[in-house]
Amino acid sequence: MDLPLRENHLPGPDVGQGYTIMVALMAPFSHGSIRLASPTPGASPIINPRYNSDDRDTDRMIHGLRVAREIGSAPALAHWQGKEALPGPDVHDDEGLRAYLLRNLRSYSHYAGTCRIGVDETAVVDPDLRVRGVSGLRVADASVMPSVISANTNATVYAIAARVAELLRTHRSGSHGSP
Repeated sequence: MDLPLRENHLPGPDVGQGYTIMVALMAPFSHGSIRLASPTPGASPIINPRYNSDDRDTDRMIHGLRVAREIGSAPALAHWQGKEALPGPDVHDDEGLRAYLLRNLRSYSHYAGTCRIGVDETAVVDPDLRVRGVSGLRVADASVMPSVISANTNATVYAIAARVAELLRTHRSGSHGSP
């Protein structure tokens, strides 16, 4: 059985046969921030994800939960249907679904955009993935994505890594600018 991704304080499903339908917001309106806490190297940054700070995100997730319930009640899944574990069979109105969502807020931990690539002065890295103003440093992960993609970030990160590998290979052969 596949268990749902949930906060530890919420009850899980009974052991046995079952299935999980997850709802994920791939293009949120809410945006967080990450700031330096001090100039001391190694100091933990101040991170404020601001999940669901825009009500449109919660409204979209409520809609997603309703669609997931429709899918879960489909006749094709009848063999595995049992009692809904989360948000629970007694939660039906928008207020109850909203309360559940705010209690069970999770992240896929696929953060993106903190070191945005671009050609403008606010971009952290240039199109060759070089950190602006820092010699010899490139960034090759999801943080260079200008915005979160509407899928799992793994394949895109592999493409970014392949790009920086090619840039470094080209640089080492002497046919490109500074690393």
